[in-house]
Amino acid sequence: MREQPNGEVTHPVRVFDLWLNCGHLVTVERSGWYPVSVPCCDRLGGTVLHGVYVPYASHVDLVTLRSERHASRPAGSPARPDRLIGRRARTDDPYRLAHPGDGGHCGRWPAHVGATWSLDGSLPGPD
Repeated sequence: MREQPNGEVTHPVRVFDLWLNCGHLVTVERSGWYPVSVPCCDRLGGTVLHGVYVPYASHVDLVTLRSERHASRPAGSPARPDRLIGRRARTDDPYRLAHPGDGGHCGRWPAHVGATWSLDGSLPGPD
């Protein structure tokens, strides 16, 4: 971050492609460097507290920087939260090719590997 004469601070805004250990590839915009973990999906399991489901965070396996720009905001203002731009299907989803005999892919992992734990005995509400 660089402070400017008008009292504003210039900070980097970066867009990353993140390969997560849950199998998804997500595109995220954030102020600062890449994250080490990202809440993504319920594939790894999660917790319930006061009826709210929170998925476990997926760890980042690989990062690609897509773009970087600099933005100004008043000094002392909080950083913008991360913004999820897109999430592609899991890279290990099973699939069949269009032509018979060309093979296919049965997927690398099962559909779900984690379990949901309720911290206070409450259940998540309907979506």
